[in-house]
Amino acid sequence: MIWLILIAVIVLFLVTVEAQGGTMKNYNLLAVIAQYAHETGLEPALIYGVVMTESSGNPNARNPSDPSAGLMGVTPLIGRYYGGILGSDSEVLEVLLEPNLNVQAGSRFLAHLRARYAAAMPVVTWIQAYNLGETKFDAGIRVPQYGQRVAKFMAQAPTFV
Repeated sequence: MIWLILIAVIVLFLVTVEAQGGTMKNYNLLAVIAQYAHETGLEPALIYGVVMTESSGNPNARNPSDPSAGLMGVTPLIGRYYGGILGSDSEVLEVLLEPNLNVQAGSRFLAHLRARYAAAMPVVTWIQAYNLGETKFDAGIRVPQYGQRVAKFMAQAPTFV
């Protein structure tokens, strides 16, 4: 029964991505998350929580005020440093619409944040550094709603195998 539900969710997601003008036909969000969770040693639910908080699963999401783009709302700086993407900010943002590259860069940044902060504080606190950036976070700025939202989506994450 759980497999039927999982398959239905994946099909619904793929149809939604197609309707939203997804950058990749037939890409599987859960498989991409599982791949980079394995690569980085992160819990897949954590990556899923950030994806849903940042983009609601829309690979074409953009936030012009950051600027950031893609599934994990990755900024050009993070895309360059953790994804090895070269180019101007606008060029990097275009590349970050590719789901694999976006989740790769975002997950590597998350792994860095976990290594830096997780021993001293719970995930709902240190995950705020993903949203704020380390400089603001280290200065004591906090956005508890962000951490709570990620935690809510983590609790709703599908089972990854």
